[in-house]
Amino acid sequence: MGLAIALALCSTAAAGVDHWRQADLEMTRFEFLPKLAFSSGDKTGRKHTFEKNMTMREKNLMASASKFPAAVAIAGTAAAGHLSFETKVHEVFPWWTSDETDIRSAVTLHHLLTLTSGLVSDDFADAGVACLGFTLRASKTAPEDCAKEIYARSDLWSSPPGVTWSYHSLHLQVAGAMAAKAANMTLPQLLRTFLLDKLGMSDSGWLLMENGNPHLAAAMEATGDDYDKMLQAVLTYDPFPKELIDQMEADAYYTYPGLAPAQNVKDLSLEFYGHYSMCLYYECVNQVNFTDECEAKAVHADPGAFGYWPLINRPKEYYMQIVVERHVTLPQWALDRFNISQADVAALAGQCVSPIRYNIQPAVEAALAVPVDPPLHYRLQYPLNEICRIASQNPSEKHSAATSDALDEGGAERYAERRLAELRALYATPLSQLLW
Repeated sequence: MGLAIALALCSTAAAGVDHWRQADLEMTRFEFLPKLAFSSGDKTGRKHTFEKNMTMREKNLMASASKFPAAVAIAGTAAAGHLSFETKVHEVFPWWTSDETDIRSAVTLHHLLTLTSGLVSDDFADAGVACLGFTLRASKTAPEDCAKEIYARSDLWSSPPGVTWSYHSLHLQVAGAMAAKAANMTLPQLLRTFLLDKLGMSDSGWLLMENGNPHLAAAMEATGDDYDKMLQAVLTYDPFPKELIDQMEADAYYTYPGLAPAQNVKDLSLEFYGHYSMCLYYECVNQVNFTDECEAKAVHADPGAFGYWPLINRPKEYYMQIVVERHVTLPQWALDRFNISQADVAALAGQCVSPIRYNIQPAVEAALAVPVDPPLHYRLQYPLNEICRIASQNPSEKHSAATSDALDEGGAERYAERRLAELRALYATPLSQLLW
């Protein structure tokens, strides 16, 4: 009997290795990403790592994949009792109106973290608010002053909270300032205390963080190894309380019946990815409507515009991440052919990465010995598939982050400013024809 059990275990282990090899082969063949890394694991820890022309130790500019780490840190202040998700902003900032005739009076931390505060913009990032510009000067603004600047933009407060979902950076910046004030911390102290130091994410952080006002929603640099630590911590509810994570993963569209995306191209097109919770998509990719099946699958993801794609499958109790920072350029003839500009293609990486996210899933699930979903046979449609194919033949290198640690203070600042310039280029994208 002992021999039979041993042989069965060996057979299972061998099958797992074969499935990981299949996932690795899919990623090796995926031409759009000449460089990528990958990790996946379950509640017992990381089970597999794959590296293709880069390592899990390299820093990546996260773009929108910065949102969930920032939200986890902010939620940490709630777990510590400094405030709750239902705390209203005016209960923290005395200058914030409590007048019930003003829609801003009802805004809570929960509204801010689910991007349903009533701040609406067709811009992906700063919406013209100077303290959120990707600049050295913006990084030195006091976070509370930045919150005041956002508060004063009456043109952006166009909806009562809990009614309209709009994807941009302003909500999260107010949430960070609010949480820091409640905890009697600076914003950098908050990020270190409740995320970076707490999880040992020693090689990650936000650009110009120590200046005081990092751009929370887009300016994180992280290594695959560090982000893996966060995914494991969230998956296992350690050290974060299960009750806290359950609230963060709850579908905001169910919390606020009648919630709808803002009526602009950007927010309507982002329905492509599904519903939203606290700085996480509740995945239902490429479906006409959000379905009961998507709700039951409970896959939570925070993909970024440079292609980074981390996710947690809650019912099957595993995580995986595609670790990448892919900058996209197209030759002039391609821009002319599709009548688009280089700015239009800056945010293509996320869309072009989406097929590999789904194509490796069956092998990953088989290797982890969890129930395997039927292959989705995910394909991009024309012209996006053709644009991604052309982009695959024109790889563009990111600025090397590997040397930034060795720079003196002035050099490190110049490095950060170059990286911020990449974000400015990315978020200048008009996105009139793109989904990301």
